[in-house]
Amino acid sequence: MASFDFVRDKLTEWNLSDLIQRFEEEEIDEEGFLCLEETDLINLIPKTGPRSRFRKKHNTFLKIRQQPNYDKHSQETTSLSTSIEDSESSSGNVTGEMVNQESCQKAVIKPRNQPSKQAETEKSLDKCFCTLGGSASTTDTSEVGETLQDQSEPSTSKKPPLHVKISGKRKSDEAHANKQTKKRQCDAASRITEIFETEIKTEVKKIMQRVKSKLDDLPSTKLIDFLRGKIETLEKDKKEIVGVFGKTGAGKSFLINTILGETKLLPSGNQGACTSVMIQVEANMTDSDSKYIAEIEFMTEEEWKEDLWSIFRGRSYEDGNDQDQDDDDDDEDEKISSLYGKDGRGATLEELTDRKHFREIPEFRLSVKKIFVCDTAEELSEKITCYTRSDTQSDTFKRQYWPLVKCITIKVPNSKDLLEHVVLVDLPGNGDCNKSRDEMWKSFVGNCSAVWIVSDIARATSEKESWEILDSTVSLFGPGGECRSISFICTKTDDIEENQKADARTCILRRNETTKRQMRDKFNKQKEIKKHFNEENDFLKVFTVSSKEYEKGNHLQQVETEIPKLQEFLRNLNDRRTKTSDYVSGAYGILSLIEGAKSSDMTDNKEEVCQVLEQRLKDEIKSIGRTMDEAYETFERCLSEGVRQSEASCEILMNKVITPRGKKASGYHQVVKSLCKNGGVHKPKGKRERRREINLNESLASCMRSLIDEQFKTYFPNEGKHGPIGEQIDTFTLDTNSLFRKHPEMSLHLIFLKTEQTELKAKLIFDLREKKKKIYSTLTESIKDSMHRCYIRSSELTGKDSLKRMKNELHHHMKNNNIFQKAKEDMLSGLINLKDHIMMQLKCKLQESMDLSLKTPNSSFLPDDVTVEYNKMKMYYEKLMGCSSIVQFTPRLDLHTKSTTFESQSGNGRKRVQVSTGVTMLNPEIVKDLTTHNHKPTYRLQCPKAGLFQCRSTGLVFLMERKGDVVYKVTQWDSSLLGSRIPAGPLFSIDCPEQSVCELHLPHCMCDEKEDNLSVAHVTDGNMEIVQPLKTTPTHVIVNITHLSLFGLIRNGFSFLPVRSQVLLFLRPQGNRPQKRILNVILLPKNVPRCEVEHQQNGTTFIISNSNCTLTPRGKYGLCCELVANSSIQPKSGQLDYDYSPNFHPTFQVFLDCMSGVENIRLSLLDRGSNDQRVWESLVPIGAEPELNQLSGEEFVDKHMADLIQRVKMVLHVADDLLVEEMIPDELYSRLLMAGTRQEQMRLMSDALQAGGTRVKSAFYKALLNHEPRLVQDLAAASH
Repeated sequence: MASFDFVRDKLTEWNLSDLIQRFEEEEIDEEGFLCLEETDLINLIPKTGPRSRFRKKHNTFLKIRQQPNYDKHSQETTSLSTSIEDSESSSGNVTGEMVNQESCQKAVIKPRNQPSKQAETEKSLDKCFCTLGGSASTTDTSEVGETLQDQSEPSTSKKPPLHVKISGKRKSDEAHANKQTKKRQCDAASRITEIFETEIKTEVKKIMQRVKSKLDDLPSTKLIDFLRGKIETLEKDKKEIVGVFGKTGAGKSFLINTILGETKLLPSGNQGACTSVMIQVEANMTDSDSKYIAEIEFMTEEEWKEDLWSIFRGRSYEDGNDQDQDDDDDDEDEKISSLYGKDGRGATLEELTDRKHFREIPEFRLSVKKIFVCDTAEELSEKITCYTRSDTQSDTFKRQYWPLVKCITIKVPNSKDLLEHVVLVDLPGNGDCNKSRDEMWKSFVGNCSAVWIVSDIARATSEKESWEILDSTVSLFGPGGECRSISFICTKTDDIEENQKADARTCILRRNETTKRQMRDKFNKQKEIKKHFNEENDFLKVFTVSSKEYEKGNHLQQVETEIPKLQEFLRNLNDRRTKTSDYVSGAYGILSLIEGAKSSDMTDNKEEVCQVLEQRLKDEIKSIGRTMDEAYETFERCLSEGVRQSEASCEILMNKVITPRGKKASGYHQVVKSLCKNGGVHKPKGKRERRREINLNESLASCMRSLIDEQFKTYFPNEGKHGPIGEQIDTFTLDTNSLFRKHPEMSLHLIFLKTEQTELKAKLIFDLREKKKKIYSTLTESIKDSMHRCYIRSSELTGKDSLKRMKNELHHHMKNNNIFQKAKEDMLSGLINLKDHIMMQLKCKLQESMDLSLKTPNSSFLPDDVTVEYNKMKMYYEKLMGCSSIVQFTPRLDLHTKSTTFESQSGNGRKRVQVSTGVTMLNPEIVKDLTTHNHKPTYRLQCPKAGLFQCRSTGLVFLMERKGDVVYKVTQWDSSLLGSRIPAGPLFSIDCPEQSVCELHLPHCMCDEKEDNLSVAHVTDGNMEIVQPLKTTPTHVIVNITHLSLFGLIRNGFSFLPVRSQVLLFLRPQGNRPQKRILNVILLPKNVPRCEVEHQQNGTTFIISNSNCTLTPRGKYGLCCELVANSSIQPKSGQLDYDYSPNFHPTFQVFLDCMSGVENIRLSLLDRGSNDQRVWESLVPIGAEPELNQLSGEEFVDKHMADLIQRVKMVLHVADDLLVEEMIPDELYSRLLMAGTRQEQMRLMSDALQAGGTRVKSAFYKALLNHEPRLVQDLAAASH
């Protein structure tokens, strides 16, 4: 095994861990690994991408091995792990000195008895854990020995202690050598631990993928849906943001390059050039994880026009700020000259917005991202330079697009160690004049977990810009954000005087220490900044770094450049170990729930445990409620005093902004006008470092803010989980451990509840941090809202004395509208909402978890036996978490197979083929050549390999023994063949040219799958054969296939048993009167494909609704229409259409008169045989015309995408519909929720629509018609 461990370690090191299983299957050990040739690689790694990456790494590795100093080099980096593995392989257990990752102390392990021989099939992960001296080694001392922490006790092991060879050890400094030895031991142990943890997470993910596949095969129940949702949320991850601020020329780009080991990543180093846009740098986690990727997000054309209009308007007046006027002009001229060159001089607004200037960047006009994918950092840097940097000293003009760029995201390969869960964001100091860029800037700042302020060490303590940046942004990343650490990074420490170079190292290190002391002293004097934070020991950090010395090492060792300290800072923030632990813990809880739910009833015990837990839940929630009430009372007192003081000093607060001292009234006119036009905010133009936002709303709220700041910092600190509310959440517990001893048979249920509790507490801490940001901003937002109408009125004043009239209007409105009292009430309302959210989340989520684990009756609707997966997960969990065995679970005897085995006939005779039972959902292709207006759609499903594949449109499932295309359509039943039998589903005509379908699953609509009255009709050449099903599941009838033709479900006679049904709605205009509409309502069994009905309902608009219901065949139903006066329904009653005829006629028709302006109606389906009981209801939009310009959904979306990005308001409602229809993935939906504006959400949606093609665009169009009918109508009318 040690020989293959070498292979595994190399593949993991090269970021090719996906190949480990393949290499293990081919039994490639170390010797075979070194002898691999090109022909071997083609068979071993079929895919070109991974094969190319492996070949490159492999060739480089072989060259290094051929070097004379290879043994020495490898000894330095791998001697620890190799010695441990050799020790283990020779004794079957671990002996010798182990290195503890945390303390670097040695733990000596003595064998107590002769260990048994390890099985040849033992997993390498088991060995890895023993290697680390993990807790599993101490759990069962009878097998693995005793762990002794006393270093003074000599080892009784037969093996000598392990030693790590250190090159370049200085004999004159033994203390330094010992320190280096310990550091290398810690680093080696850390590397080994990281490899093992990565392998664990990989294995756990594979286990959960198998479990998810099993769940996907099962019908939807509350428990199954809950389990599916839990598995999907395992992957969700919020990244930590590090905001990097600094003056132009401070070396931010060079610093980031050096930290990441990518010297040519971000453009840097040119005189006169500076980074001009926001850049976020993160790890490349895509499928192309070896590439360098840049995603450039542009502002919209309208936003650029607004920017240009602001520039033109600014040139027409003097704003009275003489000091900054030149800077303003320079900044505006630089934008114009960078983008337009000579063409921009004297050009009009219309000329500058001419689309000819943007031919090279069509993505700007389309409002989509521009993406570069490169093999090297240097190549990427060259391509993005014109999008990131302004260059004022270039001799030749080269068009620069940075004025149009909103943000750039750069994804770096091989950086997961630092950036898997961290994003570095290079931010301009004080936001941006452009509104959209400024909103994004504020969003980044508010989400910063850490702030880096970069400054040249020669001016770190004296220059004002760094401290002004900190002062102007502290409220955003402090109480209004989540910053937990501020770091001053002093760069260019190697830049010293010529006369100091003789003793450069001493001079550099002395100045570094002096600068650190001075920076801390200056920070301690910044009372207005410090008041926002709890002064923890490590909150403020000062780093003195030299990127050049880190690379060249002329005067300093690498550790003295402090670049390694910044790397360690990111590594700690990245915290991959915690993320892995959280993932494994969540997965362990899910499998514990499944195993517990399939165990015996134990009704009495469950009821007792449930009562105890419910009472504890109530008590804990009450305790949190009391703490929240105390917070409310505290803030109520502070805010009441704030209202009193604000009302007394409001004139002064306002005049500070609109009538400042030293400003000429005539010159300040435009500033006040700008304030009113922009909701009380004025962003001066000029050099970024000198822009200081003027905010009237902040000024008016400042008195109230100052009175709550101290209490806000106490109750809602950014650091850790401190604060009364956070501590209450952190200490919340159901104390499930105390129930383990009393109810060991309930251990699986309790394990699940414990992991649920831990996960929920982490989520609530996150929610607390997010919601407190909004609460803190409530005061200014409330005042802005109260002053809104006044701002509009004031901005419209012109003519003589308009400045005076604007000021009078502002003062009058402020005094007479109780704006401070309203701000107080809004903030207190936010606190009440926070309390309600926390208490409801605890009550509902944990109650749901208790109900599912302790109150759900045992059901066969659970995945096939997962005992093997559970026991593996338990082992990984215990060893990773360092905990002792919690519960021993004995596998049940009723093990189910985890794959399907069938026989197939080939040229070489019969063979057995085994495939996974997980179902893969596929979207079918409509075969246009075979589909016309008069013919039903013909579908083609392309199945890429052996396995189970389901058609998303028809519900058909095919078991394939190999790759093949299945072509099928719905055809008409022949009543002459049926006799006394009746159809129980559509009749499908199915063909597969490759003859690779061996099993067919036909969807049924029965509520009880145990009903044995269903069979399968196989029609060939005018004859019908009755085939008995292999199995009937809750959703499908399964039958073996020998050859394909016509297949459909039938039953022996009519049944009045309820069936799963659907209510489909189609809206059409009534003649040529657009205000008159007809709503067709069709009742059908659930297994009638909706796409078949849509094909017949030509000229109508399908309305997405909750169509599911349960109806009785031939039962009488009525339709009720509410919320609209002018409507009529025909007929008064109707029946469920259950004959599966080829034509789908409306069951009901609702005639609507939409002149009244009603946008929605409520429809209810009433069961006439049950006293008009409601069996279905839905809110139906009727406000838009179903036919608009005869454009298809795809054509409409493509034509109007730019307008849709700007004007769609109900983005998330549309996304909800698409998610329900499985048109977009959950990952995209999460990104939509995190997006800051509707425009950002629509740009993300636009990318998905382009990738999804016709089907997704059509679904988007229908959802848009449902939620934004007026917008669709306006855009359609404008296109004529």
